[in-house]
Amino acid sequence: MSAKKVLLDQYDLHNVLYNNVIADISDEEANKCVADPMNSVKWLAGHLLWAQGNLANIGGAKIEVKWRDHFHTKQGATPADLAAPPSELPTLEQIKNKWNEDGPAIRQGLENLPDAALETVIQIPHPIFPFDNTLAGLWAFINHHQAYTIGQIGILRRGLGKDAMKYS
Repeated sequence: MSAKKVLLDQYDLHNVLYNNVIADISDEEANKCVADPMNSVKWLAGHLLWAQGNLANIGGAKIEVKWRDHFHTKQGATPADLAAPPSELPTLEQIKNKWNEDGPAIRQGLENLPDAALETVIQIPHPIFPFDNTLAGLWAFINHHQAYTIGQIGILRRGLGKDAMKYS
């Protein structure tokens, strides 16, 4: 199995789990901070959406990164993120809808990426060592980030009194 196939399979799984982990959470619940200083479900869901922009960049997909003023991090912010005009905080439903709207274009871009491109050395730092500085290493880190953040939302689901996330 090729590295690209594994990375795409992870991407596909994250799309299923993203929708499952936020299922049945109201916007009111999504805004709650279960324990200080934990992030809310809404911030984590929006942050995952913001991070999808990195996968779009890898695959050359043209998407609009919405609400970047709310969901970027200091260490991951681009100049465009930092210069983004203030926007109204979206609902959890709007965030989910944007995720699902962008997903097919991002996946197609990643799927069409030539296997050889994954070995391209890049100059984009990411915080996990020993990932190498190839495009494949960056994609692997982003996949890890997505899984980790989905897991955080899964814990918050339980803190909100919801059933555990379903895998199917």
